[in-house]
Amino acid sequence: MKQRTNLIKIISISIIGVLLVLAYAQRYRAVNQKLKAAPVQEYSMGEEVKMEQDILINYTMEGYSVSVDQAEVLSYKEFLKKYNAEDEYSYVPDKIYDVEMTLRNIDADDETGVSLAEFYVQGVAVCAGLDTNLLDQANPDLKGMYAIALRKDSSITIHMPFGLYEENFKKDVWNNLNDFNMNFVVTLYPTKKIIHL
Repeated sequence: MKQRTNLIKIISISIIGVLLVLAYAQRYRAVNQKLKAAPVQEYSMGEEVKMEQDILINYTMEGYSVSVDQAEVLSYKEFLKKYNAEDEYSYVPDKIYDVEMTLRNIDADDETGVSLAEFYVQGVAVCAGLDTNLLDQANPDLKGMYAIALRKDSSITIHMPFGLYEENFKKDVWNNLNDFNMNFVVTLYPTKKIIHL
């Protein structure tokens, strides 16, 4: 009799477990069907991309636009030479994706600005964030500022150094980074806007 009671408990617990798993799977499917990926708008270097009401990471930078004027992959030594900078950091990227961008205030209020630290470049299965130490080296006029507010109808050209680390890439990709497709991410949601580098 005791074995039969134990068997009934085991079967009951198993049935409840299966029902819970099925309910979870149904809920997971229902939620993910409602969520849709943001539509992607693609731009080329030289094109002006208006941020509008789209956000990048934290907030909208409405009233501003971005264009990428040029981009190149540099070794750390090449970067130092290009910007006549001092080698003063102990931990540096293996290579740098140096992106020259123009930021323009089209019609933003004086209180609205842009956070440079939110921008990043992205390729297949890899992202690279802004190296703020090297940002200072490439743009001494910024004086360590990463948030910028411009007057209406004004613009600024900024060199954005994104740190690339060899361990994040396959060997064949790393050896041919100039041929690897990367994108400068301008906004993420509700529209993802990218500039092909």
